[in-house]
Amino acid sequence: MSMKFFIDAETLPPDKDDPLIKNKINGYTDDEYRQFALSGEYGRLLCIGIITERDGHIIHRGILGRDRETMRFHLDEARTLRSFRKLLQNFDDRQDLLIGFNLLDFDLLFLWERSIIKCVRPSFNISFARFRSHPVYDVMWEFTRWRHRIKLDDLANILGLQSSKKDGIDGSTVFDLFTEGRHQEIADYCLADVELTKQIYERMCFI
Repeated sequence: MSMKFFIDAETLPPDKDDPLIKNKINGYTDDEYRQFALSGEYGRLLCIGIITERDGHIIHRGILGRDRETMRFHLDEARTLRSFRKLLQNFDDRQDLLIGFNLLDFDLLFLWERSIIKCVRPSFNISFARFRSHPVYDVMWEFTRWRHRIKLDDLANILGLQSSKKDGIDGSTVFDLFTEGRHQEIADYCLADVELTKQIYERMCFI
C-alpha cells in the first residue's frame, strides 16, 4: 500500500530575546529581520500542515504544532518535529511520496536543519536529489520541468483552481498574524496551501 504525504511548513523569524542569535540580528531592519523566517539556521518552525493519503484515501488531515486544548501554536519545535517524525515513521522511499510546493528548496530543507538543531532524528534519510520525482515530488519543479520557478498563486490561477492566498493572507503575513494572536487563521491558511498543492499534483498526474 503506497502512501502520499502532502506537506507545507509555516515559519517565523527568530525570537529577538534568544541569547544565541541576539547578536546576529542586532542592527537589522525590520524587513531584514523578517527574512530570517526563511532560514532554517535562524528561523523557527511554527507548524506543519499535512494530508496523508493511503491508496487514494485520506487517513490524516491536520496541523502539527498546536496545543490540543487551546488550539494555539505552542512553539515547541522539537515537539512538532517529533510529531512529524511519528507520522512518517513507516515511510518507504521505494513506494511512498513526499509532495509539496517548493519542497526541496524550502520546506524539507528547513525541517531538516531544524531537526538537527533541535536534536530530533528524522524517521528516514531525506533525499534532496534533484531532477527526479521520487521519493520527493516537488510540484513547482515538476510543473516547470526544472526550468524556472513559479509562484503557487500563479500556478493555481493558470490551472483554474482557487488560490489559497486570499483575505490578504500569505507567507509574508504569518508573523504579523501570529503576533496578533490569529492562530486559527494561520492554521486555515497553511492547510489551504496543502489542499491546493494536492489539487495541483492530481491535475498534473491526471488523477
